[in-house]
Amino acid sequence: MTIPPPHPFAPEPSNHGGRWRDRLIGCALLGALLLARFADVAPLTAMRLWSFDAIASLRSTASQPPAVMVVDIDEESLATLGQWPWPRGTLGQVVDRLVDAQASVIVFDMLLAEADRMSPARLSGAVSDIEPAALSAEERAKDNDAVLARAMGRGRVVSAAAATASGPTANGRDPIIGRMAVHGAPIPIGLPASTGVVRPLPVIEQASLGVGIINLYPDLDGVVRTVPGAMVVDRTMLPGLAVEAARTAAGAGNLILRVPSTSGPDGILLGDRFVPTDKRGRLWIDASGSERIPVIAAHRLLKGDGSDRDVQGRIAVVGVSAAGIGVSVKTASGVGTASAVFQAMAIDSILGDRVMARPAYLMTLELAAAVAIGLALVGGAPCLGLASLGAAAVGLGVVMSSAAAVMALGAALLVDFSFPLVVALVLAGHLAVVRIHEQGVQRRRQSALLAQQDAYMRQVVDASFDAIITVDRDARILTANAGAERLFKVPAEQLRGSRVEGWLVGFWARAVRDEPERALHDSVRGHQIIAAATDRGSGVQVPIELTVAETAAPELTFVIVLRDISARIGAESAARQAVERLRDAVERITDGFALFGPDHRLVICNARFVDMLGEAGSTARPGGRFDVIMECYAETSRAPVDAVGRGHDWVAERMATLAETSRPVVRECLDGRWFLIDERPTAEGGVVCVYTDITELKHREMEITEAMIRAESASSAKSEFLANMSHELRTPLNAVIGFADLMKQELFGPLGHDHYRAYVEDIIGSGSKLLSMIEVILDFSRSERTNLSESGARSAINDVADAVVRDLGPTALQKSIDVTVDRDDALLPLNVDGAVLYQVLQNLLSNAIKFSASGASVQLRTFRDADGAIGVSVRDQGVGIPAELIDNVTQPFWQRQGPLVRDHDGVGLGLAIVKSHVDALKGELRFDSQVGRGTTATVLLPASRTIRPS
Repeated sequence: MTIPPPHPFAPEPSNHGGRWRDRLIGCALLGALLLARFADVAPLTAMRLWSFDAIASLRSTASQPPAVMVVDIDEESLATLGQWPWPRGTLGQVVDRLVDAQASVIVFDMLLAEADRMSPARLSGAVSDIEPAALSAEERAKDNDAVLARAMGRGRVVSAAAATASGPTANGRDPIIGRMAVHGAPIPIGLPASTGVVRPLPVIEQASLGVGIINLYPDLDGVVRTVPGAMVVDRTMLPGLAVEAARTAAGAGNLILRVPSTSGPDGILLGDRFVPTDKRGRLWIDASGSERIPVIAAHRLLKGDGSDRDVQGRIAVVGVSAAGIGVSVKTASGVGTASAVFQAMAIDSILGDRVMARPAYLMTLELAAAVAIGLALVGGAPCLGLASLGAAAVGLGVVMSSAAAVMALGAALLVDFSFPLVVALVLAGHLAVVRIHEQGVQRRRQSALLAQQDAYMRQVVDASFDAIITVDRDARILTANAGAERLFKVPAEQLRGSRVEGWLVGFWARAVRDEPERALHDSVRGHQIIAAATDRGSGVQVPIELTVAETAAPELTFVIVLRDISARIGAESAARQAVERLRDAVERITDGFALFGPDHRLVICNARFVDMLGEAGSTARPGGRFDVIMECYAETSRAPVDAVGRGHDWVAERMATLAETSRPVVRECLDGRWFLIDERPTAEGGVVCVYTDITELKHREMEITEAMIRAESASSAKSEFLANMSHELRTPLNAVIGFADLMKQELFGPLGHDHYRAYVEDIIGSGSKLLSMIEVILDFSRSERTNLSESGARSAINDVADAVVRDLGPTALQKSIDVTVDRDDALLPLNVDGAVLYQVLQNLLSNAIKFSASGASVQLRTFRDADGAIGVSVRDQGVGIPAELIDNVTQPFWQRQGPLVRDHDGVGLGLAIVKSHVDALKGELRFDSQVGRGTTATVLLPASRTIRPS
């Protein structure tokens, strides 16, 4: 086996060992970053908090009015009402004023843990450290703490407690009431915990409907972004102040901390409201738009300066912002905010469902995303260049930040996109350094191949089909390839040294002859494809096109590429002729024709299509959009009727169904014309439309429809007339028959002559026969007006057949005709009126008896066919029906003429009634007859008429 030689310019084998080394280094970097994330080092924490702030800043400010307001004890209030601490009686006045203004809940963002030393009773020495509850009524009236407690008892108040790192929790008092239960796993370890708590005074705590933890914990950068949702104080879970305020406002008895796993809680159930938390039980609140929260200075509130409308129905947070006393909280915006305002924003976030969720599983997803990104970059590094690495890093940053923004805006989730981004940037930087090193090595290798490639390219140029020549600044030919020899029909040696314009004709050759260097430079700058021709002598010219490029050689040199385009010109001429033939063929189509491309722009149409558009015909130009043409068409006097007044919707409907393969549609236009529109998709995604003018056909169709309506109306009038006349005739005829029967019985004396008795017999016979004919006419008129398609009746065909045979037995016996019944006892009941079924079988059997000779036999058979249809057939041995007359036997009043059949009574309506009933039942009536041998009449009822057992 011969081994082929290696390619002269094949790259050196890849350094697989180096690639694996780079991948191992990348994996090591990824592992180090993961360890840093688990250790939660400060830089990663700062970036995570920054990403949370960036995501939170994208959220829009709440649109609904805030559910909270702030009563601020500011410096102006201190200047007006006295220095801090105020007497508790003054705070009681604030509470009374808020209750009178109909505040829903009052929240104290301050600790009321020490007794009021400014109380008159304590200043007078009447009371020392005795609790107000143990005082007499007179002493309580003088105690400010009791005054505040009484004011708090008028409304719904939430007091504040502070968690401490150490210290007692009870101080001899009853344990603090914990209104928070845990659902799911045990109390998680990650919740904030303390061993001590500073509680409100007992009288204050008893007057409060709830007590919440006031502590706010800043993050690493000193910014406060969360409020505690739940804290563990000496094995008792207590809610944060904002959560307790929201519980009191909602009227909920308890709070439930939902802990789905040991990873930590995911939220707090506050009545019917779910408030999301992170795994440490913190609430990430919406701290933007603090200016939304109404703030009223305490002294203005007590003066009643028009503040009731800001208080009514809202939760009032009472706090201190005065310098040196109040606490200022730094928010993500960098602006300091009063603690009371921050607690108010937290309460408003809870009640407005604007708390951001940070469930425990998000960290797992973020780490998984970081690992996936890192492994993808490390694994795909050999396929990525420097630009690709940069684009990948930027793209990953955009994708991750966008995904985090979408999840924040759509699901209110706080996603840390900073760590996956750090992983992407670090690994991309490492790989970029590796790639720069690899490119340096590759560049040196490529330099060694350039010399070989130069010779190789010379061979490629010679093998090119196009003519390639190089010329100097004077347009003298320096080199020429084999393609040039073929084009000019001379050896390359003869071309070298000659001027290029000597081999060409045309304006460019003349320009080169006059100013060679300028003409060559102009061709290069213009990036032109120049048309020219070669002059081979003897008057033979070959059309060519050429391009000129300037090389980077030290000496000014130009490369000219020349191509023989005679074959292409011939092909273009043939194509133009084909287009003209197509246009002529389309124009000669008698219907309107239009072809639209895949972009729904008009390719070609004929005059019939333009005429159909009327005033919008000017829009039917190649390149015109289908929707624009149709929208203009919908506004013309020839527009389709269904487009009038709804042009935009009509065009939208047309566009929705344009590319679907559908049946042709008929549309009426305002000018009275009708079109059959057939629009079908082409293989390349376009649409071919054919519009056929069917106005004449439609008019004939409408004339036929109108004639049918008139015929149906006449038939209905005929049936009504027959029914009315039959009723009118039957009444006097019954009287005639009745009186004739009385005369026959000679109840009032003998008639006398025997001829009178014979006459009476004739009257009774003729009247009875006429009455029978009238009954048949009535049955026929009823059958035409009766709708049996929705009948809910039930009947058994075998029982009906037995009844018919039994009733017609005497008639058959008179003619000595043997009637036999062949029953299928397995037939199911039918959803058919028994009277209708009886009338069908009675007419068929009576006809068979009537037209059978004496001594003949008639058979009635019930059966089920292969399709499940229920059938009944009546076979006789009568005169039979010629094949050409079978279609006439079911016509009303039709009777066959002839000496063998006209001696039978009847008006020719029996089979018409049968046909009417069978059609109404969606059944089928068949006749199989041979003249002189008999007829078999068969009725088939559809299987849907069968009543199945339940």
